[in-house]
Amino acid sequence: MAVVPRPGAARVAMLLGNPCTHDARVEREARTLAASGREVTVFALAAPGLPAEETRDGFRIVRSDPPGWTRWTGPARIVPLVRWFARCGFLARAAASWRPTVVHGHDLETLLPGERLARGLGVPWVHDDHEVGIEKLPALTPPDLKGARRAVQDRLTARLVRRAARLQRSLFPRAAAVITVSTGCADVLRPYGADPVVLRNLPEWRDLPPDPRLHERAGLAPAVRVALCQGTMTEATAPDACVSAAAHLPEGWAIVFLGATWMRPRLEEQARREGLAARVRFVDAVPPAELPGFTRAAAVGLAPVRVLNESERRGLSNKVFEYLHAGIPTVTSTGTAQEAFVRETGAGEAIADLDPRTIAASVLRLGGVPEDEARARSERFRALARSAWSWDSEAPILARLYDRIGA
Repeated sequence: MAVVPRPGAARVAMLLGNPCTHDARVEREARTLAASGREVTVFALAAPGLPAEETRDGFRIVRSDPPGWTRWTGPARIVPLVRWFARCGFLARAAASWRPTVVHGHDLETLLPGERLARGLGVPWVHDDHEVGIEKLPALTPPDLKGARRAVQDRLTARLVRRAARLQRSLFPRAAAVITVSTGCADVLRPYGADPVVLRNLPEWRDLPPDPRLHERAGLAPAVRVALCQGTMTEATAPDACVSAAAHLPEGWAIVFLGATWMRPRLEEQARREGLAARVRFVDAVPPAELPGFTRAAAVGLAPVRVLNESERRGLSNKVFEYLHAGIPTVTSTGTAQEAFVRETGAGEAIADLDPRTIAASVLRLGGVPEDEARARSERFRALARSAWSWDSEAPILARLYDRIGA
């Protein structure tokens, strides 16, 4: 049923530097605000095969093409790096014509365009820092970059980090609200002048059965047990170690990457090089509404952490909550907020290193329990997820925040 904005409702312009196809956090927030009677438009990145405009679950998505300079490569790649904080200005320009009464920017890349748009219109500005973006900037450097090119890139990255710090100190105090995903991430942002509201990345409850398409799309027999690496892969999620872990799993097990995106070619090549292509499979990302069923078809969820920065140490990735909702145990890493989560919930175990043998041993400990025990454990996890770790507990926080800022 269509959601009708209440008379005189706030017009919320969300700025998002991706196409808004698999960003579950943004979609949840947009749905929540639309359901409360606000008018919500997500201004997102255009992508091949996607409509320029669509309505989904009561909110609108408007997609725009970025300027050509943002895609320059080779020696000209220095331009989009130097102008990194302006790269989402086209989203703000698209939103300006809609005359929003609130600007809600997502992630560090919309910090400057979002604040400028809100200031120009004289409206409240909300900044939503999903992953402590300033800590993620060094990840812009490809790990295989070497020599003089690496040195230049490192200098540019250091410059971006310094500018990000200056911008945050200058702009955070002007925000009507700063939002982040965990108390640990809030602690990182607080010295920049923010008093962050914690809005956790908790999934909406969806009671879907295990979806056989996970195995079908991975080219696996239904009886094969899957250790699942879900979501976008980065160096911090240790996907290389997960690939190599397949060599230490017995017959009848496979590692499946679901939605690996830009790292997929590199990981596929690693699997071929290590003779593991038959036991490491890749499946394209699926819509968020279908994801719980795919996740439930796995036996164990992989969420190891290579701690490259404080964002990785203190953050809570979507996948650990999604695994809990699916009723499967999680393998994560010690010394992280995710370790605290699995210990609090009893939903898995944390390993002290990223040796592939260590990962495989943890998978087998968690996945090797008798079937009746695994079934009871799954129902216990799912009951806990539904009662204490679902979006139902977070949605009121967002609604109250908007009430507080008068939007």
